[in-house]
Amino acid sequence: MEFSRIGEHTIRCVVSENEINSMGFTLEEIMSNGERTQEFMNTVFELAERQFETKFNLGVKTVRADFMSDHTLALTFSEHPGAESMMEHLRDIISGLLSAIPQQKLEELQAAAGASGEAETVRVIATIVFDSMDTLIRYARQVNVPEFPPNSLYKYKNRYHLILDFTEMSEEEVRRMSTLTDEYADELLIGPERGAYIEEHGEWIIKENAIEQLRQL
Repeated sequence: MEFSRIGEHTIRCVVSENEINSMGFTLEEIMSNGERTQEFMNTVFELAERQFETKFNLGVKTVRADFMSDHTLALTFSEHPGAESMMEHLRDIISGLLSAIPQQKLEELQAAAGASGEAETVRVIATIVFDSMDTLIRYARQVNVPEFPPNSLYKYKNRYHLILDFTEMSEEEVRRMSTLTDEYADELLIGPERGAYIEEHGEWIIKENAIEQLRQL
């Protein structure tokens, strides 16, 4: 298990599935947003405090889970700071979201596709979680991009999960969405595995163009 700090308000933990199991948890429990998820987070915080020999005061605003190519799980926890440090916090969140876009891998795949004549795309999926439908509707009304990304809406454990595909969006559009997401959302999780889990276990509400339909309410 490896810890690192990303800015003043964000910590990152890279952990293998074996390490998660040795702590008494499973990947399914961590991804379930239940009591076991919170227990795991508390355990990670305690271990991070020992690692850095300091006391964190992390009121978690966003949690991002990135599944890495070596089968490890990278967890990024960001607190919700005061107004005086909000811009720094936003930079942390935006940098984290942009870093999930595997540009080098994408270029490699595009080069391979050019050689083989077959097109391949690395998908960048974000799952944005809201505790209430009212907040979600207000969020949707504020989305302002030239073209909405593919998106769908599910309900899971009394929370609303908006799954978006950022693959074709520009960096500037991602930044706009990141800033808006930090203002309205209760959680932000990156990775196709997270979206697939919600699609499998959640209740389908709006299959396509969820943002566009919510803006009309």
